[in-house]
Amino acid sequence: MLNTNPSPRTKAIAILSRFRQEWQEAASGKSLLEVEGNIGMVLADLVNSFELASHEQSLVLGPQLFEEMQDILYQPSRN
Repeated sequence: MLNTNPSPRTKAIAILSRFRQEWQEAASGKSLLEVEGNIGMVLADLVNSFELASHEQSLVLGPQLFEEMQDILYQPSRN
């Protein structure tokens, strides 16, 4: 019988691989070792990639970064 339910480890590998691919696309062929980025945004991208609940995001990011990210993500658009 074939098990079609991937393990948590397999899911994590797929999510992290997809995350890397998105960064490679954004880097437009530049080495990811040469890409400068905001670590807070990288962490926020990761928790979003794992589709963590708000309370889980707060645990991973810490209360201050979580609040700062909420302020950034939910700012009204400026048109």
